[in-house]
Amino acid sequence: FRGIGKVISWWWNNIVKRYFNTVKAAIRTLASVFRWLWKNVITPVWNGIRTAIRVAWEKGIRPAFNAVKSAVRAVATAFEK
Repeated sequence: FRGIGKVISWWWNNIVKRYFNTVKAAIRTLASVFRWLWKNVITPVWNGIRTAIRVAWEKGIRPAFNAVKSAVRAVATAFEK
């Protein structure tokens, strides 16, 4: 069993730990890159899109719908008389 233990110990220390630490470092690097992208690119772009949609709705689409709705009501009222 000592031979098997030595093989497993060697495998753990020389293969698993080395590659695990490499993968862990890569994940940390990627995490910091993704955090930067989220904070400095994705969030501002999304906020801009959201603002553009809100302004388009409040200043253009909703007033147009309200005007059409009022016109339809006026026509309906005219037919009632």
